[in-house]
Amino acid sequence: MSVAEPAPDLVFRPGTAADLSTTFELSERAMHAAASRQGAVPPEAPLTDARIRADWLRQRSMIEFIAAQPDGRYLVCEGAEGPIGYARVVRFGAMEQLTELMVAPRHQGHGVGRALLERCWPGDPTPELGRVVVATGAPNDLTLYTEFGVMPVGGHWHMRAHAGVYLSRRSQETDAPVPAVHVLNPDHAVHEWCRLEPDAIAHDREVLHQFLARDRTCLAYTPPGRAEPAALCWVSREGEIGPAVAATAGDLVPVVMAALDRVAKSREPETLSVYVTTLSWWLIRRLRRLGFQVFWPSWVLCSIPLPGLDRYAPTRPPQVL
Repeated sequence: MSVAEPAPDLVFRPGTAADLSTTFELSERAMHAAASRQGAVPPEAPLTDARIRADWLRQRSMIEFIAAQPDGRYLVCEGAEGPIGYARVVRFGAMEQLTELMVAPRHQGHGVGRALLERCWPGDPTPELGRVVVATGAPNDLTLYTEFGVMPVGGHWHMRAHAGVYLSRRSQETDAPVPAVHVLNPDHAVHEWCRLEPDAIAHDREVLHQFLARDRTCLAYTPPGRAEPAALCWVSREGEIGPAVAATAGDLVPVVMAALDRVAKSREPETLSVYVTTLSWWLIRRLRRLGFQVFWPSWVLCSIPLPGLDRYAPTRPPQVL
């Protein structure tokens, strides 16, 4: 089968800080179109400028942080009407993550995404520098990414529940909120993340957790008789839960439950939302009992094994794993 080539009049250039809000809007519209095609949102539900603006204000600090990291790449594909696609790669330690690969809906299928990937990820990954990406589960997406040295290592599910259903079912559970879950101060949180996370995702992200320590609260679960936390979870002021990590798959459950309780009771949202990996059986089983359903399925693809995805919950919003 022939591979589509982008139109010769398209320009590929490095993105700048001035492009960030424009490419964010492009990504919002591309994701909304994909969600409509897959039935995740009703086709008649419009994506308003006000919604895009609110999402930009909520996610801006994370996007600017990612764009500012050294050794990253941010490429924009531009046509006569302006940017029609872009890709961004961020590096943490010995791992590069493709955080975004977005093409405007009417330009999809014309080779723009492949051309961006070829420029972001030339050559093959190496033992010294791996690659990871979170990708939608569409066959054409997965086929494309595997050509750039990454293979599926686990599913990545966006799960949602009606907050009222969650609180009702949670109140009927026999286990009360775990008293050993507590808040860590920022410096202690970063230290504990650097201790627990590398064994789970095979690379170190101290600079990310230094940023999250300024932006979110870190909950920690310390089992009775233990001196060090066995699980950690970041929670933002806006009620975004994740990432979370634990020493064992079972330890992940109480800290995520505590985060969900905190958001449900303090912010009183209509729906609760959390990301999980499909290897987190303990957590998924608990979430399903509490009314959570899969809203959006994706895949984690990597060039090396990720040893602890069963005890890891991804970041929300999903700019990074």
